[in-house]
Amino acid sequence: MKILACAVFGLFSISLALGQQVGVLNLPLPESPPPRVEQHPEQLPSGCTKPTGAMADGLQQPPDNRQRTIALEIFKLSSQSFDIGGKGRAEVRLKNVGDVPITIPWNTDSGVVRTAPDPDVLQWEQANFGIVLLDQKNETIALKTADWPLYGSRFVDGSLLMIKPGEWATAFVDFKVEDLYHIVPSNQFPIGKSKLFLEWGQAFRARRREKCGWSSAWFDYGRGHYYKQEHPTVAVRINWSASGGDPK
Repeated sequence: MKILACAVFGLFSISLALGQQVGVLNLPLPESPPPRVEQHPEQLPSGCTKPTGAMADGLQQPPDNRQRTIALEIFKLSSQSFDIGGKGRAEVRLKNVGDVPITIPWNTDSGVVRTAPDPDVLQWEQANFGIVLLDQKNETIALKTADWPLYGSRFVDGSLLMIKPGEWATAFVDFKVEDLYHIVPSNQFPIGKSKLFLEWGQAFRARRREKCGWSSAWFDYGRGHYYKQEHPTVAVRINWSASGGDPK
């Protein structure tokens, strides 16, 4: 009996050490941008000639002032070689490598935001994955990804995902080898050996209805503030597209 108990305890310890996957999402490149919360115009109340409201922002603080550590890994790529302007697909993982649980938004439906006991007071978590190219000069270019914000609210079951130490969430992220911010034109993209890595952005957001509009707040978890992010890289090769002519 003692031997059996030891064996069961040993298996339990191994499962804790190995961890497990607790969530999966598919984030394809949409034909049109997904609707955001701000893209739902509302009529002004009677007696109002223009919308009013205040805006506030800041950094979200860990409740115990202990930074959370997460590992952001590109686990698998559709290819190790990409043309400029070409598309790719990445299987990515967000893993809790710290010693306390974390909670992240895990729903692509912006309707999550409006599910609240008081429709005039909205509070939610919002986040997104980003894929970044690192060239041989150690310069970075944020690539265009599936622009699906992730939403979570304590009023919507299943929209928030708790990840315990050792556990991870998986997403399948489509991306395009283009500069997300249109800073680096295609004909100036780095050619040859490069690396890709994954980023995570998260914020707590709130909106409160005022007489003639909404007041808004955005509290960023901040890269290197709430989360300490580990970014292992994967090697890729960037090629000039055969249909794009020669770089100048």
